[in-house]
Amino acid sequence: MLARILPLALTLATLSPLQANPATILNEAKRIVLLGDAFFERDYEHGHLETALTQSLAKKPPVIRNLGWSGDTPRCESRSYFGPPQEGFDRLAATLAEIKPDTIIACYGATDAFQGQEGIEPFIQSYRRLLQDNLEKTGARIILMSPPLTGGTGTRWPSLQRHPENLALYRDAIRKLAEERKHTFADLLASMDGIQTETINGVTFNGSDYQKIAPAFARSLGLTTRLSNTPELTAAIVEKNSWFFHRWRPQNEIYLFGSRKHEQGNNAAEIPAFDPIIAEKETIVTKLAQAAAATR
Repeated sequence: MLARILPLALTLATLSPLQANPATILNEAKRIVLLGDAFFERDYEHGHLETALTQSLAKKPPVIRNLGWSGDTPRCESRSYFGPPQEGFDRLAATLAEIKPDTIIACYGATDAFQGQEGIEPFIQSYRRLLQDNLEKTGARIILMSPPLTGGTGTRWPSLQRHPENLALYRDAIRKLAEERKHTFADLLASMDGIQTETINGVTFNGSDYQKIAPAFARSLGLTTRLSNTPELTAAIVEKNSWFFHRWRPQNEIYLFGSRKHEQGNNAAEIPAFDPIIAEKETIVTKLAQAAAATR
């Protein structure tokens, strides 16, 4: 089934004038945000996607901030904690205003693809709103990335046998949305053709999977796939991201900023103390990336 889906996708990606743009955008980027669901969030634990991005842009390594949130959709339900989706929508807008990215790589569709054909229209409507009323207001250049390939042939996960077809439908809808909104499109789904992933449950990647996917991730963005094995750089990225995660998603947030801030809200003053630590870790990442690039 997959063999019938992806060759056409690769052809379309080659012919699309939008497909040549991601690398140009990223080579000019200074502050990049990775936005999406578990695909980005779980890279906090592994660092392989960001390692590939950092290595590919090692001449002028940008600041990269991972805003992935498991289960998230363009409606921002997961980001809302205990409130309505609008709360998550507003939370994202506030976070982006603080980070001030000049480039956003948005990767949505993996969650909504389980709704099949009937879910495409509401998905695109919500994605259009996210772009129009949130992301585009940042002034950042936006790359809309297709969801990654999961489910495989369905041999190990029979219930996911037709999932690659649904992912392809959502990929095509995202490509059209990118054209409509005049944004760049990156076809990760097509770039992953031929990659055999193990996954944890058919849809959630493990560390070994991320290592395999990293070159395809870079390739979908038009970046070099000549990546070297740099465990020290990857470890530095994971450490930097761990500090940033606690900076923007503190475990006791409801007490610091939420409905119970009247109890412990005074401790919120400590949150900016993470910033110089993150900056220090960022410096280490930059030095390691440039050193690795010099040896290639």
